[in-house]
Amino acid sequence: MRGTDRERALIALLDDVTAVANTARELEPAARATMAAVCEVTGWPLGHLCVPSGPGRDEFVSSNVWVGEAEKFTTLREVTSRTRFTLDSGIVGRVVSTGEPVWSVDVTRDPTFVRAQQGVDLGVGAAFAFPIVAADGVAAVLEFFSHRVAAPDAPLLRVMASLGHQLGRVVDRQRARDAVEAGRRRLEQMIESSVEAFVAMDAAGRIVAWNAAAERMFKLPRGQALGRELAETIVPPRYREAHRAGLARFLTTGIPRVLNQRFEITAWRADHSEFPVELAIWAVQDDGQWVFNAFLHDITDRRHAEEALRAAYEKEQANVARLRELDQAKNDFIDTVSHELRTPLTTVIGYLEVLANGDAGPVPPHQDRMLRTMARSTTRLQDLVEDLLTVNTMGASQLVLKPVPVPVSELVGQTVRSVEEIIRNRGHRLDVSVTAGSVNADREHAVRALRALLSNAIKFSAPGTPITVRASETDGKVAIEVTDVGAGITAEELPRIFDRFYRTRLATEHAVQGIGLGLTIARSIIEAHGGTLTATSALGHGSTFTITLSSVPGPEADT
Repeated sequence: MRGTDRERALIALLDDVTAVANTARELEPAARATMAAVCEVTGWPLGHLCVPSGPGRDEFVSSNVWVGEAEKFTTLREVTSRTRFTLDSGIVGRVVSTGEPVWSVDVTRDPTFVRAQQGVDLGVGAAFAFPIVAADGVAAVLEFFSHRVAAPDAPLLRVMASLGHQLGRVVDRQRARDAVEAGRRRLEQMIESSVEAFVAMDAAGRIVAWNAAAERMFKLPRGQALGRELAETIVPPRYREAHRAGLARFLTTGIPRVLNQRFEITAWRADHSEFPVELAIWAVQDDGQWVFNAFLHDITDRRHAEEALRAAYEKEQANVARLRELDQAKNDFIDTVSHELRTPLTTVIGYLEVLANGDAGPVPPHQDRMLRTMARSTTRLQDLVEDLLTVNTMGASQLVLKPVPVPVSELVGQTVRSVEEIIRNRGHRLDVSVTAGSVNADREHAVRALRALLSNAIKFSAPGTPITVRASETDGKVAIEVTDVGAGITAEELPRIFDRFYRTRLATEHAVQGIGLGLTIARSIIEAHGGTLTATSALGHGSTFTITLSSVPGPEADT
């Protein structure tokens, strides 16, 4: 073949393979067409396709695709079928490792042509191979064989290199289609196994997809649903015209109103039952045609739960309102009764004092003891009435304070004087130490809070034991501590001692007087002053209650 004819033949070969590469969908038919064209142009009798043995492409094997006079190369085919080409073996391995065409002038003298080294006559003289190069590397190798020895054909190898890249495009397209198909299958599997119903509709309003969840939700088999008009299948009759009008409007204008968002709507079953669903709908174009996809979630149970919660909330609100009414009624009752008790108690206490002091005439000794016992009990009852009134006032947020600068020594002294008779009768030794200045306080309420702590120390201390009151000042804070060496409080009960009406187990077992309001009132009063009241205690070792208030400039207290 003359040079010009040769060039024209190679150009024609390149054009033919390019056309094949542009239209082929898979590698094998494209490789067959290419090998046939190369064999025709070169006159070489046989072509062969080698492919990777696995996804790693570190080893290539025969694809069993041979083009040409295969029947004349029986031994070559048998040896090739059992040969595995690694990156460092044979011309196939060299092509894969270099990415370039390889020519073997005489395979019988070529040490790299491993198939010729097995002691059999392959009937092959020369061979050449070139890579099919895809985007990620060598995807396959085409090799050609001749009976005769032949020198390298440089123009042919250049054309072969170009053909390898052309055929690589076929591999890339095939892989892309495979990836798309695999993705489509995964998507279909996900949709099919979804717990939400999936329904798709074409531009004509016909159902084109219907998954297993849709079968369960609408009680309609897939075979009966596909092809039916969606409006007549799952849309309640009163909404069908609006559905059709919305579809027509979108197809005409392309402007969506309900697409790409989630909303709640009513769905319909063939048995004419309606139920609430949450719907998410979107549209895509498939081959130029609109397809409308939707996920539907049955929210019947959620609606029932919401209704139950709403009913429970309304009932709870009614209960809260009723409890508030009862609480207010209780407060009103306590307030009324306490005020009504105040006047007669004051009168009784007054007359008892008159009788006990002999202002109404001499009182025999045995009657004097009875009168004093009655006076103490009446005073306790008066204190109880005052406690109830105070707690009621604090519960209604009506505690009114009139704070003024008060020396701490005066607060402590006034408090001690109010309980000195009880202390004297029980034989307690009271140790008082005040090294603090003044606090801004409502004198009456502050004394009441401190008296509650002293009374508590007296109640829970054995007669004759010491009780200590210490007041000190540090960094603008005044701390007033009341300490006893009495029974103490357990660690479990300590956090609750300031709760309203709470009485410790020890107080209940030993019938200690009180209804559990003193400490509650004391803490409320101190906190209303912006201070704190805390307690520390150890069972069997007594307790310490500490009032902390901000100090203010004032006359220094006596120690």
